[in-house]
Amino acid sequence: MRSTQNDDLKLRLPARSVALAEVRAQLAAFLDAHAIKDEVFSDALLVGHELAANAIAHGSSDDDLIDVRAEIRDGRLRISVADAARRPGTPVMLSPDEWRERGRGLQIVERLAEWSERIVGGRREVRAELPL
Repeated sequence: MRSTQNDDLKLRLPARSVALAEVRAQLAAFLDAHAIKDEVFSDALLVGHELAANAIAHGSSDDDLIDVRAEIRDGRLRISVADAARRPGTPVMLSPDEWRERGRGLQIVERLAEWSERIVGGRREVRAELPL
């Protein structure tokens, strides 16, 4: 489900990997509608995908929903993803390891954006901001 309010993007999607294509498509349409330049556009798509993928893989079960939001304020793009916070603790950026098959998502987000995590209403929200 997609809604717009104050020209923000708000999605509520099932916490399943098939939802990642919808996250990318809707985020791309939002960025395109705001004429976001190419280098930020690509970074934002990657960051949004990684945040949603982490929410699905680590914070949710199959019956949960994730909330994805994108907004532009004060020359910055903010992308946030909220999940059910099924696992205790905060997201952890793993150290680089060429043999690890997974676990590079937050390394990517760290290189491209400023990110933070918090619990809001019992849900974990991970937020990333990119300068425009």
